[in-house]
Amino acid sequence: MQSVRTIRIQDNGIDLAAVVHVPQKAPAPVIVCSHGLLSSKDSPKYVAVGERMSDAGFCVVRFDFSGCGESPAREGALIPARIRDLAAVLAFSRSERWSDGRIGLLGSSLGGYLSLLAANADPDGIAAVASWSAPFDLLEVRPGQGGTNAAEEQPAPATLRLGTPVSLESLDAARRVLLIHGRQDEIVAWEDSVRIYRRLKDPRELVILNTADHRFMDESWRKAATRISLDWFLRFF
Repeated sequence: MQSVRTIRIQDNGIDLAAVVHVPQKAPAPVIVCSHGLLSSKDSPKYVAVGERMSDAGFCVVRFDFSGCGESPAREGALIPARIRDLAAVLAFSRSERWSDGRIGLLGSSLGGYLSLLAANADPDGIAAVASWSAPFDLLEVRPGQGGTNAAEEQPAPATLRLGTPVSLESLDAARRVLLIHGRQDEIVAWEDSVRIYRRLKDPRELVILNTADHRFMDESWRKAATRISLDWFLRFF
């Protein structure tokens, strides 16, 4: 049976809140989960991913980016801060006793974007990636159309101090990447995943879910995305 541990990952005075799902047999490969702009490690989507993938034998790390959930904010622009957060979590995940050193990435929306940047920067060190609903260009994200209340709505990109990079135009080395996107995505056009796919190295795969929205709110689509992602990871671990 898996165990679930609440931890803090320290990086230069910032304590990132995280939860680790450790499978019955460890050390094991690690799947690091990166949430979207306004989400957190405790979203039902990532709790379910953690449970499902640890049941399949993976360690799963889900964490709050700085300024989200239980993690304090970093100074500076959004994208560089989150790149640093993810790098700290990756370093931590490789060093722990429950990890066998092999890393996979699963991210949704902005978390998918950041996962692709990380895989592109270290294509040999990242065994596989599953990216859900990732934008190709952050300045093209459609604002104010997601969420069930005003606090959850996607802000206009122009209102954010993004920093760089704001697009995946320079993506040229990432491989072993699975892209999943809903055709009814109201925030990030599904065609963004097509643009990303064209820049990836093989092996790669693109799955379009016909009636899924940005967050995969329909449970059947969410389960399908999780199952397809798990199959992708099992292919490379």
